Amino acid sequence: MQYQTFDRFYGQAKSLRSVFDRRFKQPLHSHPERFQWDYWHVPGEYTLLRTPAYTYFPKKVYERFHRHLVAWGREHLGCHDISPPWLSCYIEGCRQEPHQDVPHGPLAFVYSLTPWKGRPFTGGETFLKPNTRIAPEFNRLTIFNPAIVHGVRPVKGTHDPRYGRLVVHGWFVNPRPFWVGPLRIEDVRQALEEDLQVRPNLNLGKGFLSLRLDISAAGHVQQTPRILVNTLQKATDLREFTVALKQLKFPKCKTASRLTLPFLIGD
Repeated sequence: MQYQTFDRFYGQAKSLRSVFDRRFKQPLHSHPERFQWDYWHVPGEYTLLRTPAYTYFPKKVYERFHRHLVAWGREHLGCHDISPPWLSCYIEGCRQEPHQDVPHGPLAFVYSLTPWKGRPFTGGETFLKPNTRIAPEFNRLTIFNPAIVHGVRPVKGTHDPRYGRLVVHGWFVNPRPFWVGPLRIEDVRQALEEDLQVRPNLNLGKGFLSLRLDISAAGHVQQTPRILVNTLQKATDLREFTVALKQLKFPKCKTASRLTLPFLIGD
């Protein structure tokens, strides 16, 4: 996987966007909220306006979004948290040159609040080497492998922040199992530590892998686990690994469970 996009990600996207529009509506009115931005310029690397997202938005407005994003990451990725996210604005001349973000987290995310349709500028797409471009459509969440060389195409055509590229971005972090159902943490630990003995003997390469296991009330994995995210490089034994996961045994419970199982493999 290089990247995935999820449109119409957040039901209250307009409430986030309205905060930004309201604060920039009257350019001649001075108030503290207009002075929260850092003009971040590193020659040959980054040029953009940025501010911590969690301090920019009103507390209740931001916390609703934060909880939604974190809960989504736990259920769909097996990552239990996000890094402190940035809110970044790109106007004329802003960009990110090609770079990698390997140490920050297994998956990077970009959530767009950009009024993309009818925009007065060119550029602004996230690019992944060698030739992928991802448009920051409004209310779109993009996740991608931060080990891939990536950046943001230069924005040209507007100096007005209200009509530039506006995104919340960061990294999904802290991968560990997440489940819905009556399983206990010791049940999951025992299945992985005692039953999954084949993993050290398999070549899974290097990267991040997250799978979905549907577990019956009888404790059996009902079908071959579904791969949710796969950034592994040179994984020659992935099929054998999923077959091994299919053989995991869990204690009997009153109802079924759904387990999201992440693996961060390699350095």
